[in-house]
Amino acid sequence: MTDRMSTTLPRAADCDDLVTAWIVRRRGPLFALVWMPVLLLAPIVSSITAGRPDVTIAYLVIAAWYAVTVIVPYRDVPTWVGEVCVAVLTGMVVAQFLISHSGQGFLYPLLAIAAATAIRLRAALAFVMALSISGTVAEGVDSLSLGSALLFGFASVMAGASTFLIRYLVDVVVELRATRRRLAGVAVTEERQRFSRDLHDLLGHTLSVIVVKAEAIRRFAKTDADAVVEHARGIEDVGRTALADVRQAVAGYRELRLEAELASALEVLEDAGVSAEATSPLPGLSLELDQLFAWVVREATTNVIRHSRASRCTIQITRDAAGATLRVTDNGRGAVAAEVGSGLRGLQERAARLGGELRVDSDARGFSIEIRVPREGSDR
Repeated sequence: MTDRMSTTLPRAADCDDLVTAWIVRRRGPLFALVWMPVLLLAPIVSSITAGRPDVTIAYLVIAAWYAVTVIVPYRDVPTWVGEVCVAVLTGMVVAQFLISHSGQGFLYPLLAIAAATAIRLRAALAFVMALSISGTVAEGVDSLSLGSALLFGFASVMAGASTFLIRYLVDVVVELRATRRRLAGVAVTEERQRFSRDLHDLLGHTLSVIVVKAEAIRRFAKTDADAVVEHARGIEDVGRTALADVRQAVAGYRELRLEAELASALEVLEDAGVSAEATSPLPGLSLELDQLFAWVVREATTNVIRHSRASRCTIQITRDAAGATLRVTDNGRGAVAAEVGSGLRGLQERAARLGGELRVDSDARGFSIEIRVPREGSDR
């Protein structure tokens, strides 16, 4: 029975529950629009019951303009357009209050929500507070009731401030996720660059010495057998030293473990905003196959992060009587990922050493890497 371990965005550690994740992925005016029927239902019904069609029409006009005001910021328009809409809406609310002397307890919180949605962040909260204070004073003067004035101010502040905070936090979460994706790609690139630099530093001088000694052997091949032997011995010594240095430099790469790579892949994919799922490592795999599968997971994860632009990735490990199979699939741009040649060629060579076969599929639905190793190469 295969145990499954999976991870999907969002993570609890990011204080990102399902509702917040849904809001972040579908950024729009929904939160502001939800409050429109809640706040306008009572005054509209009251005006209809009181036989005030003019007031009812005013409420409907305000509702329509409010919808325009909170939708505009999520369209490709300059910020000042939304701010002008807020200014017009403010004039409508004030005019309605002066004409009918009713509904302000519902209209001012609605106006605060619109202001927190449409005005640029650095000024939105200040406008909400100024609006709430002025409205509180007006309500107190009109009703001559401290309780009504304070309740009015509290409702306006809470409506505007909560909308402002949600907007701010959603923007922060979006920026953080974009930063994670960039950092994940940068980390992969930096690690590969480090590896290239290490190999260059280790092998540059060594290979130069080997070339020089090989040229000397060619020169002395027919005239000085002792010199040939000496230079050949030097090449052998330099080669052994270089091999030991390279082994030490790439020890971290050679000693991969499938379990650790799966855990790392899930974390990196999650940080990059990719919903990831993986089966647990199978028991009884040979050390060579465990390392091979670990390399496949690492390379496939790199391709998903850097090339595919996928939103979902699945890692499946299965075994039957014929052998063991690892399959990594994503729903990204398969045609682009398929162009990444050097990494896949390296995996193909590693698979061939165990008698395995690497298969790559790419189409409009995504990209997949499948590696299958026969039973004799997969068991300890």
